[in-house]
Amino acid sequence: MTLHIASLLVFGLMSGSELNIALFAHPILKRLPLETHILVRSALASLFGRVMPFWMAGSTLFNLLLLLPFAHLNESAWRYAAIAAAIQVLAVLFSLVAPVPINNRIAKWTPASLPADWNAQEHRWDVYHFVRTCALVVAFLLLALSIAAR
Repeated sequence: MTLHIASLLVFGLMSGSELNIALFAHPILKRLPLETHILVRSALASLFGRVMPFWMAGSTLFNLLLLLPFAHLNESAWRYAAIAAAIQVLAVLFSLVAPVPINNRIAKWTPASLPADWNAQEHRWDVYHFVRTCALVVAFLLLALSIAAR
């Protein structure tokens, strides 16, 4: 049960952070003056670019550990946890091919060095992030259901 709660806590904090970025932080950034917007967006991209690989991988690992026989999950709980883990693995793979390359470029932006298509890149990252965030929230809910079904 301790592993289950730790997995839910780590994953819940990560999903909440992702949801905050999608629903609040980036929409507010878009209303700021361009120079401030770019500096903050770049700083966030740099920070999360360093932190999220560990957070996403660690969270996914916790959930995958639940699927091992020592976690003592019944069939329903195991199924919910397995679907949640599959979504997490897909979210990690999706991240590597879609938002991460854009994030790496955004992390290097300065107001003086914006590419001509910066707005399109930023919008594309936001769409990818929103899709990933929705998937992670669903996975979190499934993981919570696995505790309830335990």
